[in-house]
Parts: sequence; C-alpha cells; structure tokens
Amino acid sequence: MSTTEENRTDTPTPQQLAFVEDFALVLERMGLVRMTGRAAGWLLISDPPEQTFGQIADALQASKGSISNALKSLVTMRWVDKTSKPGDRRDYYSIRPGVLPELTRKQSTMYSDLTAMSSRGLALFDDPNGKEAARLREMHEFFVWMGKELPALIDRWDAERKSS
Repeated sequence: MSTTEENRTDTPTPQQLAFVEDFALVLERMGLVRMTGRAAGWLLISDPPEQTFGQIADALQASKGSISNALKSLVTMRWVDKTSKPGDRRDYYSIRPGVLPELTRKQSTMYSDLTAMSSRGLALFDDPNGKEAARLREMHEFFVWMGKELPALIDRWDAERKSS
C-alpha cells in the first residue's frame, strides 16, 4: 500500500453523515457534547474501523480543537481505544469492542451507592413509608431493582452472544 493510499480518506456519503448527525443528537440528549457524539458515530461506521485524527477531522469537516476534545472525552470514557502502529507516528482511534456491556456492568455498581444514599434520605422522614417520602421511596426502590436486575441482564446478553 502506498503512502498516498494510507493517507487517503474517502468522503462520507450523505447517508453516513446523516447517521453520524442523528447519533450525535441522541448522545447530546444524554448529556454529551455533540462533537463527541459525531466522532463516536463516525467511528461506528468508518472503513477502516481504525481512524487517524486527520481522517476523523476530514470526514467530519470539523476543527482540530473540537475533534481533539471529542477524542479525549471518548478515550477517557473508555468508548474508544487510542493505539499506534510500529513505525507510524500517528495515533489511531477505534470503538472498543464490547464497550457498552462492559461500561453498563461497571455502571451497575453505582446503583449500590444510589441505594445507600436514598436509604439515608429515607431515614430523614418520620415515616419512610408515608406520603411525604413517596418520591424518594420510589427512587430508592428503582435503584434497588436496577442494582439487582442490570447485572443479570448483562449476563443474559453475554450468554446469548456466545450461543449465536
């Protein structure tokens, strides 16, 4: 492969760009910066799956600063792996395989913290089962349920993936 081929970036199709934008909007509604969502969306559909900083910036037609911030966020959140290749000074970015089940499993541990915190809040009420505590009690019950169900759900996902 010539150096020109290695550096070549195919221009994304309008359909690919629409997907990237829609994906970014979904993640933005979840609290992420839109460019972070765009970078993640592009890495989900790019060919090859490992992209250099320059390839991502070219595909998304975005400033180096915004791409840099987006990739730093994605690497920090562990959605994206940053790797290098022997003899190549460039970094390559790719979506981590199995990232969502892994992150969801780690996130499930936060429900024990939320359960403990909501228990402390319920203890502030004279009657934790009374009407005044209903909002917090509902939240507490949900945290207890999620803490129990989420790990089992991920285990089921893993089992189904292995059997197919």
